Amino acid sequence: MKAILIEDDMIAVRAFGAYMRQVGNLELVGIFSDGMEALSFLVNNKIDLVVSGMEIHTIDGVLLGKILRTVFPEIHLVYIADDETYAMDALNLNADAYLLKSSTKYEFCETLKKLPDYGRGRAGKQIFVKTFGYFDVFVDNQPIMFRSSKAKELMALLVDRQGGTVNTEQIICALWEDRPNDEATQNLCWKTTRALKRELSEYGIEDIFVVNRSLKRIDTECITCDLYELLDEKEDAKRQFVGEYMLDYSWAEGRMANLSKFLK
Repeated sequence: MKAILIEDDMIAVRAFGAYMRQVGNLELVGIFSDGMEALSFLVNNKIDLVVSGMEIHTIDGVLLGKILRTVFPEIHLVYIADDETYAMDALNLNADAYLLKSSTKYEFCETLKKLPDYGRGRAGKQIFVKTFGYFDVFVDNQPIMFRSSKAKELMALLVDRQGGTVNTEQIICALWEDRPNDEATQNLCWKTTRALKRELSEYGIEDIFVVNRSLKRIDTECITCDLYELLDEKEDAKRQFVGEYMLDYSWAEGRMANLSKFLK
């Protein structure tokens, strides 16, 4: 999802610019302090999301919104403002959201999740990760048929870490707990990493798997996951959770102990 930010308040630019760069499936392609310059850019570039202030140079946010809704009706529009003064204007323009400039990154991300085409990888795929019961990954409602069981287990481990990194030693400890951390086992780990990248690539979602030398992680902003929704205390996730978590893997038992508090 490609986005631009239109704002001349530098404090807001720094804050929301940082939020937008940190969201995994959002690409910030431009920051503008002038509304007319932004419109000129939109004419020549395909943009999915505009995050705009209400009081900007050369054109105010309300007029900007009217032009967007007329010329680019498919673009998502999120307003940011100091207070609620323009909230009714945003509502009348069918803006996707109206946020205060004091909003946190979490509040901004929660707003994005409500957009119809959010939660997709950079290739436009809808990715859902199921951890309740047995572990599975679905792309556009179809399960990934992992050929490598260890590649699938590595994916599960990364999901369990909730976006945190794991190194080679940690992977070996979880996936090959009975093997020594020697050259042969490290080679197995390397092959499993390659296999996971290859299998995700076949489904067009390899961008969710981030590798930086010996460190690996999952870009959690690109996926929807029942575990993450449970930890966020979403009611649907609470109803679905019956006390079973990644039954395939013994290392997941530690997480299950922490999730027991959600059982009714």
